[in-house]
Amino acid sequence: MSDRSGILKGAYPPRAIRRHHRHRLWCNRRFHWNRDLSGDQRTRAQAIDTPTPCSCWMCGNPRKYFGEKTMQERKKDQEKEGGMK
Repeated sequence: MSDRSGILKGAYPPRAIRRHHRHRLWCNRRFHWNRDLSGDQRTRAQAIDTPTPCSCWMCGNPRKYFGEKTMQERKKDQEKEGGMK
């Protein structure tokens, strides 16, 4: 194998990966929800765990509020329509 064998999938313990991603999100979510969250540690931590601030009709799941189908359902419907013709 090459020198990059440590980069292969499954090479790092799950806890290390979780910590890495949490730190990555901590850095990326400094400016989130159109404001600077660097001073408020609690709100910044909330932005890591739940990136959407609420579940109103604008932020929430379109399936719940508008009855839209998922991408998988739309593809399946197209396959059925295409196969029947």
